[in-house]
Amino acid sequence: MRQRVITGIIFTIIVLSLFVPALFFPVTGVVMAVAIGVFSCIEMYKAIRHGGYHPSRLLLIIGMSLATLMVICGLLFQLKVENIMALYLIIVGMYCIACGINLPLVRPQDDKAFLNGFFTGGMIFYISFPLFCLVSALLFVPHGWYYMVIGLFAPWGTDTFAYFTGVAFGKHKIVPHISPKKTWEGCIGGSIFCAICVTVYCCLVIYRIDEIEIGLVPYGILTFFLGLLISVMSQLGDWFCSVIKRRTGIKDFSNLFPGHGGMLDRFDSTFFTLPVALLLALLANNLY
Repeated sequence: MRQRVITGIIFTIIVLSLFVPALFFPVTGVVMAVAIGVFSCIEMYKAIRHGGYHPSRLLLIIGMSLATLMVICGLLFQLKVENIMALYLIIVGMYCIACGINLPLVRPQDDKAFLNGFFTGGMIFYISFPLFCLVSALLFVPHGWYYMVIGLFAPWGTDTFAYFTGVAFGKHKIVPHISPKKTWEGCIGGSIFCAICVTVYCCLVIYRIDEIEIGLVPYGILTFFLGLLISVMSQLGDWFCSVIKRRTGIKDFSNLFPGHGGMLDRFDSTFFTLPVALLLALLANNLY
């Protein structure tokens, strides 16, 4: 427990030391995204290999490089965030699909070639897309940093509130074959409390910073439901990685953070919430 607490404190300090300065110097947020992406790729690659599959390391590197190139193109040509996202989805999305076709062609003797290609493309999209959303918000969206606060920290709030609600009221298991301790009561309580926190934060901070033109009450209702969506996506992200760990026979993705697991163990929920946070930012840009 002591090791877990110490590691948690150090981890939080590292994240804050990179993310907080990104409000004024977005490059620190980009550095954080790159670090998360590199370690996540390594951990996911090893997990899939441990499960008996052989994704292509070369195709994985090329795919992640393509996602980085899309950001560079956005900076060079001063594109709008909508255009950058379209560019990413077309180029990187098609590349991910092509991975599933490419490996059976170059590995004719591999009975699992199609699955290996599918896993390669899936890894690229799963890791690069949320981080692409994070970087795009920091670089191309007005006040995007404030929205990424939601994407990064809402999962931690959901987990905290779900834990205490589950301990106090939890009786009905939700996915015992994946997460034996998770209950319906905990998940619902975590979602409601997370939605309330998101609503309060948006109404007190973002509403005034972005000078939203719609009324505060309609805006609050909208952000409450988006907060629910973010919380639900957070829990889906957690379960998604839990399924992968159970299917591949591992407990944690790595021991990068002693007592907490690896980078993916820390950011599995966040990978599902960052795109929703960017969606909130894009919606807000059309409300003022």
